Amino acid sequence: MEHYLDPEEQIQCPYNSAHLIRRKVFNTHLVKCRKANPDIKLVPCDFNVTHWVEEPCLQHHHENCPDRKKIETKFYVDDKTDLNKYPVRNTYIPSDENWDDENVPTYNPQKTCLSKEVIRHLDVASAGKKKNFRMEERQRMSQFTNNTNRPPKSDFPSSQKVELPETRQFSDAINENENTPNSVEQVLMKTARAVVPKKNKNFKR
Repeated sequence: MEHYLDPEEQIQCPYNSAHLIRRKVFNTHLVKCRKANPDIKLVPCDFNVTHWVEEPCLQHHHENCPDRKKIETKFYVDDKTDLNKYPVRNTYIPSDENWDDENVPTYNPQKTCLSKEVIRHLDVASAGKKKNFRMEERQRMSQFTNNTNRPPKSDFPSSQKVELPETRQFSDAINENENTPNSVEQVLMKTARAVVPKKNKNFKR
């Protein structure tokens, strides 16, 4: 696991040992100090650009550089070793949809709001521009209140009468039963003529 370096850490300058420079501005100091000391010939390290040493000592520095491990582990790591403790399986989901192939114009929200009953607001502008904007918005909103943008009545579909199905016509030739009463009086007469059963004298409750 890599350790994050402290940007406020002080590093000794290779051109002047009396210079203790913070890590976050060390590269800027190296450029200035190199120009101020043209007689000192130093070469950079291959593993860290902030390491500047004399050319005869460069090979020895490469063998003992503390940052050498960061570079070599990326080239000489065994393929069988899994550095990821929690791997995520990549699943490919085929799809026929491609938004890049569709020739659709770019959506313009300002143009869309002009044709709809949407309240707009102008934030950053001068007082005169805000006043003109409010007047234009009042005129635009008045069009919707006066129903000027609605289609005329002739454009609406006219109310059509719905034809209902014809009622079923029964034929007059219905075989009526002769005993069927035709009035209430006949019903009462037949009820009065009905034989009422006699009470059973032997029946005891």
